[in-house]
Amino acid sequence: MARLTNPFTWAAELIDSGFTTQDALRRVAEGGLYLSDPEDSTRHQEFDPLFKAPLWIDIAHHEVHEGDMYSSIIYDEDAANGHVIQIYFKTPAVADPQKRVHMTFAHEGSGEHQYQVIEGVTYSAGGADTDPLNRRRDSGATSMQEFKLGSTKSSNVITYTGGSAIWEDWSGAGKTTGGENRGTQEWILAPNVEYIVVLTSKAAGILLSQDVTFYEHTDG
Repeated sequence: MARLTNPFTWAAELIDSGFTTQDALRRVAEGGLYLSDPEDSTRHQEFDPLFKAPLWIDIAHHEVHEGDMYSSIIYDEDAANGHVIQIYFKTPAVADPQKRVHMTFAHEGSGEHQYQVIEGVTYSAGGADTDPLNRRRDSGATSMQEFKLGSTKSSNVITYTGGSAIWEDWSGAGKTTGGENRGTQEWILAPNVEYIVVLTSKAAGILLSQDVTFYEHTDG
């Protein structure tokens, strides 16, 4: 947890940690009370030098830094009419504390295509197992979810039963949908539920691409 630090206390802590008196006073002279890390007194909230506004990052950006943000991507450079590309996954069942998936969806096609996010399916067969990419590339963390990719071109279409579409979209040539603003595009998915995202070509010889990006957040 962060704490508020009086500037004079901070100056003394900086000097004790090795700063010269002049450098410590210069740093504190930027004014006000500062958030500091109680485990490391030299770490304090940074401020913009021109406007004196605190610098911050949003939660999703923080999750990238923590190594908890992932992406899974699939595309077809020459999809025939009726061909599909699919992303299947099952959200974690962890319940104490609850682990929730915060996800955004995006898709693009060079011609007419149909897009569906289907919740509550039951996986039957097909698809290739895949590990989503951790967006912090030096992290060794892996997703808790089971992922599969399927496509007509690879002769490995995922088959499933049941489910209800929670997002369905028809798009034309060159349109990208989703992913622009995480605050309005993010979905918090139900735990221990199977999902499949299906992109279907409705024209011949088009490019199809889709991705999901997510982090796995613990309640509390």
